[in-house]
Amino acid sequence: MHKLALSLALLGFAAAPAFASTMHHEVKVELAAQNNSGETGYALIKPMGKGVEVIVHIKGGPKGVAQPDHIHPGTCANLNPVPKYPLNNVVDGKSVTKLPEVSMDDLFKEPMAINVHESAQDMKKYVACGDIKK
Repeated sequence: MHKLALSLALLGFAAAPAFASTMHHEVKVELAAQNNSGETGYALIKPMGKGVEVIVHIKGGPKGVAQPDHIHPGTCANLNPVPKYPLNNVVDGKSVTKLPEVSMDDLFKEPMAINVHESAQDMKKYVACGDIKK
């Protein structure tokens, strides 16, 4: 009986690191102002079941103006202009997006950043950006 308990304990211990490596907790991404916008904030990325929820908070943005935001490949210093994952527009400083098809692991496979644009009319002007890091 003791051998069985010891064997199960060893199996459980050996399996724990592999299981733990796939577990993720909430990640906070600091969003720094770009192009002298004065807009700063943060994004919270939370695992939810098979997907993630991204909550963006921005201070200093325009009231009532929808500001597109996305997750882009690359870093803020070297951003791929083609978004990988669209997020709901930031309106009055907040955006909440559920991405059921995206895992936390997907966001860490390659460098990624969250980018906020000035408006739908001026997508080329970035107002805030933050690199996604573990």
